[in-house]
Amino acid sequence: MTQPEQAVLLWPLLALAARNHQILSYAEVEGLTGIAARGFGQPLGLIHVFCDRRRFPLLNLIVVQRETGLPGEGVPGRAMSPEQYLIEQAKVFVFDWAGKDKPRAEDFGAVA
Repeated sequence: MTQPEQAVLLWPLLALAARNHQILSYAEVEGLTGIAARGFGQPLGLIHVFCDRRRFPLLNLIVVQRETGLPGEGVPGRAMSPEQYLIEQAKVFVFDWAGKDKPRAEDFGAVA
């Protein structure tokens, strides 16, 4: 499966979690999708860029390390303080993800 296809697979899971105001650990996402947690960097990065370009809240930021409660090292984009992550996660929770078209692999391929 390509990284854009993995991003397409992750998108509805993250959108549903956001609707439910739920933070997901990398391990939980791995268990729900079958994508190895070590492989999340690129598809989550594609989701980050997609959201950033459309001025959506950064949906990828609700996936965090179990130990710290923060996204892992190397999250793309600007460096954020823990407080900034919490503010962005709150924006993710109140955004109308269901009202937006679900991205396709081609959409993520364009941001790669």
